[in-house]
Amino acid sequence: MKTSVKKTFLDIQKEEEWLNEQGQNGQMLIGYHGGEYVFEDISPLKYQYKIDLPSYTGSKKKEYLDFLEQTGITVVAEYGGRVYLRKNTADGPLDMYSEKKEIEKQMSKRYSHFFGIAISQFVLGILMLVQTLYYVKPEGVPFWIAVVIDAGLMISGIIFLIMGIQKHRKYAMPKEEKDIWE
Repeated sequence: MKTSVKKTFLDIQKEEEWLNEQGQNGQMLIGYHGGEYVFEDISPLKYQYKIDLPSYTGSKKKEYLDFLEQTGITVVAEYGGRVYLRKNTADGPLDMYSEKKEIEKQMSKRYSHFFGIAISQFVLGILMLVQTLYYVKPEGVPFWIAVVIDAGLMISGIIFLIMGIQKHRKYAMPKEEKDIWE
């Protein structure tokens, strides 16, 4: 039986955890597009999922995905630079990266969108505030509405920056573990 779930995540780690919970409940991800996950109930089988952000494009990306398929990892969907991968739990763990640099690169890529959003909103807020102060007469309601919107954009940018830093620190490899790799 197929079920469709609409859900949105800002945090790729949380999305991956949620997908793995679904996999442990016998839900096999068969498709994803624009926040809509399509599952098929195949209990008692259990699946594990990974979201990969490959650095490859074009034919190299196709070769990489074909290689994953040959190793028993199913490519379920590609969307927004993400590749949704599935593997039957009975076939062993779904480990993607073993080198320290690759793990760190994946973790950095997972949260880089927070920094992009933060910078763009903060800069847009500043530019709009400058325009508001320069072109709108500082009297009346329209002026204050524009100032509040501009300040809201700047505050939103700061919030996304803080969220990005927190996520990066939370999921970054601990120093003790880095020492083990070296």
